[in-house]
Amino acid sequence: MVLVPLALKGVRYRPAGADAMLRRNLGRYGIGGLIAPFIGIKLIDLLISHIPGIG
Repeated sequence: MVLVPLALKGVRYRPAGADAMLRRNLGRYGIGGLIAPFIGIKLIDLLISHIPGIG
């Protein structure tokens, strides 16, 4: 509920190249921010593969 006004308003778009964006995000979130999504995706994949009829 708290994020609804932000979703309706949107966020400011700042054009930047991939290199600049990666540098900014690494500075903000560190290496863990780069690796954690891959680990999370793998864990979700492992959970889904154990559901009967899907995996």
